[in-house]
Amino acid sequence: MFKSIKAIATLALVLLAGASQAAPVLLGSVTHNYGNAAGQSKGGYTNNSCVKSGYVIVKDTSNGCGNSRFADTFDFSSLNIGTVTSLSLSLTFAATNDVTAFFFPEDWRVRPASGTTGSNSLFDMTRTGSAITQTFTFTADNLDVFASIVSNRNFGLWFSEESLFSQQFNLLSATLNVNGAAPAPAVAVPEPTALALASLALLALGFIRRRGAR
Repeated sequence: MFKSIKAIATLALVLLAGASQAAPVLLGSVTHNYGNAAGQSKGGYTNNSCVKSGYVIVKDTSNGCGNSRFADTFDFSSLNIGTVTSLSLSLTFAATNDVTAFFFPEDWRVRPASGTTGSNSLFDMTRTGSAITQTFTFTADNLDVFASIVSNRNFGLWFSEESLFSQQFNLLSATLNVNGAAPAPAVAVPEPTALALASLALLALGFIRRRGAR
């Protein structure tokens, strides 16, 4: 019985240590739906031929888009943020396509930015004709402007196209999720699970000490 109680105490302490290392949580999200309707984002465009009903056309040149390239920003300064460990971007898009004229494939990439500084890291987009949703995860390990984005609380969304000729695709929506650890409360209150584990460990350790004192 003594060995069993000792094992319970050890297990409770191990579980308590694991519970104290909180996994990253979703701190908040910013969503942009694109198009010309009220409340939708134009991605830096004015009302021109690149702004459609329910989407915008992203081109690798400024031709036909009011002499401007697509560029959007996601301000997450209003979120209650502690430590940011990762950002995840979910894009819904269509018409990145497999091949174009002369069978040169389109090669679209996501290029995050901080202010006017675009990342040197490019992230491949899926080639598709119909609308799909693809999620990209950014951390300090794979994104060179991650620290600057987090510091400024502002994520810039740019795109890069790496193939020959002029290309375009349709962007329907984008959601930026901010993940990490929430700010610590003014007065730390143990979570119910952690409190129960701590109580169990203390009871078991108390029993062991009383037995050892005999």
